[in-house]
Amino acid sequence: ELSSGINAEYGYAAQLERLGLVSWCVFLLRHLPGGGTTALSHVIQRAQGDRTVEGFCVSNLRVAREVFSGARALAAQFREDWECTVLELCDAQQYIEAHETFLEKLATQKIVSREEGQLSCCLERLHSHKHYIPQWETGAGVYHCYLGLPSELPSTEEELEELRVRVSEVGAMLNHLPYTHLREICAVDMMGLRTATLLVHIWRALFKDTENRDLLLTIKTIPIPSDYWIHDVIKKISDGIITGNEGTVF
Repeated sequence: ELSSGINAEYGYAAQLERLGLVSWCVFLLRHLPGGGTTALSHVIQRAQGDRTVEGFCVSNLRVAREVFSGARALAAQFREDWECTVLELCDAQQYIEAHETFLEKLATQKIVSREEGQLSCCLERLHSHKHYIPQWETGAGVYHCYLGLPSELPSTEEELEELRVRVSEVGAMLNHLPYTHLREICAVDMMGLRTATLLVHIWRALFKDTENRDLLLTIKTIPIPSDYWIHDVIKKISDGIITGNEGTVF
């Protein structure tokens, strides 16, 4: 009897939607056992173009706004719009799911395609909720620190030394990222090489004298795996290929 009663209420909700009473349909589904989650998501997705439904439900029927954000996240997932998915999951207060989506669908892809700047919006949103994400420091937090590295060197020796410490810390943090699949390997290698190269430029700025050239080889003490082709970096330093001139790309 309970099952048949629930089916009847789902049927009634469907009738409300067909009559254009989407807000009341949402209200009814929210009061079914389990909150009618799947059906509710589909109803909200079909009413995406009408924001008045969301406004009425939130203001008059006390339906949490996170319900609508969760439905939009699901729709974005179907479209494979991963940036939108992450942002809507954050709005839905599903921070762990947003963090996992960022790592699995966005982070390495954007690094490899050299579109890392497009990660900023998602990273800032996740960063503002990092206390709800247990794996932040070993996940998206690594990318957040990496993208926070400057593109130009500071002018004073004190600032250079502070930056040297930051860069070394980022190099160590890269060890926490997955390094199994090809895209992961490529992404971490690219970040490791940029980090190592930045440290080379810092050393050159700190020690301009050629007699201190051997100090550059202390780069091998950076706590990042040899898998990052660090030996290639050291060889290029020794061969003088990395010149330290502005605009050098390695």
